[in-house]
Amino acid sequence: MIKILDVDKLFDEYISGYVYANIGKIKPEEIEDKMPILYNEFGDKPQKELDGLTPNTYYRSFSAKELLSCLKTHIEKNVPVSDFLCEALSDGDSEKEILNELNGENDEQYTLYLMNILNDKNSSIAIKRYLEFILWDYPESIRELATELLYNYADLIKEDILSNFNDTDKEKKDCLIDILSHCSDDDRVFEILLNAFIENQDNIPLYAGYLGKYGDGRALPFLKTAIENEKINYAEFTELRFAIEALGGECDVKRDFSQDKIYKKIKGLNNKTSN
Repeated sequence: MIKILDVDKLFDEYISGYVYANIGKIKPEEIEDKMPILYNEFGDKPQKELDGLTPNTYYRSFSAKELLSCLKTHIEKNVPVSDFLCEALSDGDSEKEILNELNGENDEQYTLYLMNILNDKNSSIAIKRYLEFILWDYPESIRELATELLYNYADLIKEDILSNFNDTDKEKKDCLIDILSHCSDDDRVFEILLNAFIENQDNIPLYAGYLGKYGDGRALPFLKTAIENEKINYAEFTELRFAIEALGGECDVKRDFSQDKIYKKIKGLNNKTSN
């Protein structure tokens, strides 16, 4: 049975011993710079609390099922989760076991850990499950992470997104649009992104950004028309210009934003930085 231990605390003790042994020999900032090296060294040091095994080898001696149970217990008991535990799951043959745990019945934090572990494995095994996390009523944190993780699999999940697109509410559609902006060329996708831009003039930066990211030059006339609107603010103008330039267009429109609140704030921050 895996021990539920705060391995980070063991590392802190390891660092304390290192600092004590090097008093007067090394500066505090040098210790900070060396922290990644010390962490790697610690991973290969036998620990009595881990039955004499190293943090690297201890967790790798258990099955994926046992490791997942350990991870869940850590979260339930509010014991910090060790990177060595996550790495053992990430490096091992655990995809199917993790997919089974992504069943919607588990703790939010546990689910987020599992999603990140699969991402570390560069696994696409759960992409349909991630879409379900977006379409169904899951916590916002899970929906946001699912959206982000599907960027790299946009073309693989595209047909499923398109078949569900019209039956979702606006908040969920925004997640789907974000994913679709990472797809390769498809007239259906372009139409959705363009319509979203036209229909959501209250959030021009967001939807102009999606068009710029998607990269279809057919959006240029719509973006250029929008940027000529004298009522747009500095943030909207900036994002429209970025999108136009990203699509290979040129923006010759000049505008005085000296009275715009966002422009003043950004200029003030830049002045502080330069000083």
